[in-house]
Amino acid sequence: MVRAPALLTLFALLSACDPRPPVQPAAPAKAEEKPAPAPLSKKQAGEFSAQCGKATLEQFRRGWKDGTEVTAEGKTTAEYASQYNARLKTCFYLLTVTSSATLKKMLFDVNGGELYGEYLGSTVVESPVGRPKTCRMESFYCASGGEWDVLVRPYMGDQ
Repeated sequence: MVRAPALLTLFALLSACDPRPPVQPAAPAKAEEKPAPAPLSKKQAGEFSAQCGKATLEQFRRGWKDGTEVTAEGKTTAEYASQYNARLKTCFYLLTVTSSATLKKMLFDVNGGELYGEYLGSTVVESPVGRPKTCRMESFYCASGGEWDVLVRPYMGDQ
């Protein structure tokens, strides 16, 4: 019978002990922070902008020579604009092709050749269809020429 009080005492002592503290997961190692690149000087920005303008002119002339093409459907004209985006460090090329019934705009990265966005709609201001056939900028889709203009502005706008 001596065992019962001894077991009770042992049980009381064990239950009075503090439980082990929960194990904390190790803190993740901090990623090394890289300093932000220095902004371009006005001279550098001017040089990159000039190089961008030259590259887009060459690209335009390869595809469109003087900017007009006459086909059985009528006359098609093309215009382009270039913009060196210092924030993105990218030279953009905006090609606009107009025919009698359609308006097509495409935004490219000149050096990488990547198509960033495109718009295909009617040249008629109040088109009966209303929405363009294609209107997208990267992963964003748009429903009008006005929305396209808003989406293209961060790439082609003055920085």
